[in-house]
Amino acid sequence: MMGRPKIRKINKAKRKEKESIARERLAEQAALMMKHPTGCCICCMPFERTQETVKTWQVTVIQEKKRVRLTCPGCWQLVKEVVDGN
Repeated sequence: MMGRPKIRKINKAKRKEKESIARERLAEQAALMMKHPTGCCICCMPFERTQETVKTWQVTVIQEKKRVRLTCPGCWQLVKEVVDGN
């Protein structure tokens, strides 16, 4: 006699589907990050990977266009001022 499926089985299937979607999204974002530019997109200052630059430089990901922008702290401040209207 076939009854209703157990709640655990349904929840497990939903959880697996969510995990699969999350893994795909993470892989896509990681691939984009590997394509990051080697310098500031505004002033072309070279990006040297150090602990300080990793903490201070801004990375902007435009998901729809699959584009990654890297901005140095000085240019990022200018961008913020223009956006804020100051």
